[in-house]
Amino acid sequence: MSNLRSMVFMIMGMATFAGADAMIKLSSSDTTTGLIMITMGLAGGSIFLALCVASGTAVLSRLFFNPVILLRNLFEVAAAFFLFQAFALNELSTVAAILQAIPLILTILAAVFLNEQVGPRRWTAVAIGLLGVLIIIRPTGAGIGWTDLLAVLGTLFLALRDLASRLAPPEASTPLLSVYAFMLLVPTGAMLNFTQGGAWHIAPGSWGPLSLMVVLSVTGYYCVTTAMRIGDVSAVSPLRYFRLPCAAILAYFLFSEVPDWQTILGATLVVGSGLFVMLREAQLSSPK
Repeated sequence: MSNLRSMVFMIMGMATFAGADAMIKLSSSDTTTGLIMITMGLAGGSIFLALCVASGTAVLSRLFFNPVILLRNLFEVAAAFFLFQAFALNELSTVAAILQAIPLILTILAAVFLNEQVGPRRWTAVAIGLLGVLIIIRPTGAGIGWTDLLAVLGTLFLALRDLASRLAPPEASTPLLSVYAFMLLVPTGAMLNFTQGGAWHIAPGSWGPLSLMVVLSVTGYYCVTTAMRIGDVSAVSPLRYFRLPCAAILAYFLFSEVPDWQTILGATLVVGSGLFVMLREAQLSSPK
């Protein structure tokens, strides 16, 4: 029963995260991505700060200067910097498809930096998945389109953030790490808004999407965290890919996006390879 509940929470989390991504794109038509980042940072940081205060966790701590946490914060900010712009400038379904490569990139990073053993079957799956990413972005002789590059870089930095999260000291709670990450979005968004030459006020038409973005992001975080705590990782992790069809549906109804056959083929390869890697890791880690 706990696995069933956790699976429901994971599905809800992926749906709400896809909705938050759509709200970023929707609000970017009237408001700069820099201001969107500031809004997300202030709102999310305030919520997690309240959680830290409620649990008695000290926010002003030497943990902030821990090298792993500093790296994690850097990766988090870099991921947001690239992905917020990718959502604004690229098709939502394309960015969502590229994001599905995170488990594949994590497998490579874990093998390189954590000396985790990766067998030939998983390496083959990783190679097929990365081929799927290439099919999605379709690089030409001139290189990768810069809006696709934004999504690729954002995905890479998210994977690096997840790797740093594995190495973070156990006394650094999830709400504490989240406070640091969200609050650092504020100065980053301010610098980005300055370079964009945008106004320093949110357009009236963006208040609704931005408010919904915050609600959906916090709800998604709660659902995913709950799912990972009450269920088996092997049962709930594959459901992370539910984010992709949710994003595709929202992209169709909100932005009239229809993925072409290359994007569908590439996404299928990425998702299929990622599922194989997840299930294989769960099989190898289960007690004999």
